[in-house]
Amino acid sequence: MENAIVKINPADYGLNETKAKEIEAMFKPMLDKMVELEKEFNKVANLEISADTCKKAYELRLRYVKVRTGTAAIHKELKAFYLNGGRFVDGWKNAQLFASQGMEEKLSAIENHFEIIKAERIRKLQEKRQNELMKYGVEYISGNLGDMPDNVWASFLLGTKTNYDNQKAAEKKAEEERIAREKAEAAERERIRKENEQLKKEAEERERLAKIEAEKRAKEEAARLKREESETKKRIRIETERLEREEVERKAREEKERKEWEAHESALRKEREAKEKVEAELKAKRETEAKAEAERLANIEAELNKGDAAKVRDLVQDLESLKSKYQFKSQKNRKMYDNVGILIDKVIDFIRK
Repeated sequence: MENAIVKINPADYGLNETKAKEIEAMFKPMLDKMVELEKEFNKVANLEISADTCKKAYELRLRYVKVRTGTAAIHKELKAFYLNGGRFVDGWKNAQLFASQGMEEKLSAIENHFEIIKAERIRKLQEKRQNELMKYGVEYISGNLGDMPDNVWASFLLGTKTNYDNQKAAEKKAEEERIAREKAEAAERERIRKENEQLKKEAEERERLAKIEAEKRAKEEAARLKREESETKKRIRIETERLEREEVERKAREEKERKEWEAHESALRKEREAKEKVEAELKAKRETEAKAEAERLANIEAELNKGDAAKVRDLVQDLESLKSKYQFKSQKNRKMYDNVGILIDKVIDFIRK
């Protein structure tokens, strides 16, 4: 099946010639109108763009739409009755759509020529102005930039640029202040670090000097305690030697007094014995005298002993006072002093015995 506009082979769709002619007869009125419209299309397409040409393109496009919608109606009806010829009918529809759609689009372009030019100009201006705003960090989404009058756009752009410059200046100032603040903080931290190092060195030096001074005082204290210990031992030794000498002297003195008394008693006894032989009658008298003499000597001995006992008591009291006379701080010297007390107790026991 052939036509000036479309060419369709029925055999490609499995239809015989008779069926194909029936279908073609249904579409023929629309195809005849397409042939008529093609002549007018060629005329309008070759006209210069003007308001009248746009109007003609509009009217012609509506007529093409009418043919196309009429063809669609035929297509729907035939496809419902010719199930086996459905693809063939589709071919007719698609062929007509292919032939008509391009023309419609071209006619629409002619019809809307000035609107398209205006829209393109607005689009380009929109894009240009958006790109201009993006330089100042503004992503403008609204689509009215292209329609904005030049004086309004100039004011808007100036305000945007001013805000951008002010923001950048503020950011620059803030950044400079931040850098200055960080430098100042870094300088302060460095000052504090150096000051801490100096304080640490001074503290270490004080600690070192204090340690030296403490060691010096400890040595001096140890030497002093050693001297005191030596002097204490020396005094105890001297006192012990003195007590021993006094004890020896006391014993020698008592021994001498005893021997003198015994010698005296022996002489008296001999004298009494002689007198008893010579003067028996005076025996009682002599005994009385001897008794009196003995009492006298006893009293003398008691008086002598009484004086030494007081001295011994004074010596014991002096030794007792030595046990609490001194107070020592160090543990070592307190222990030494306790041992001295033990020695004094032994000396006192020795004296009392």
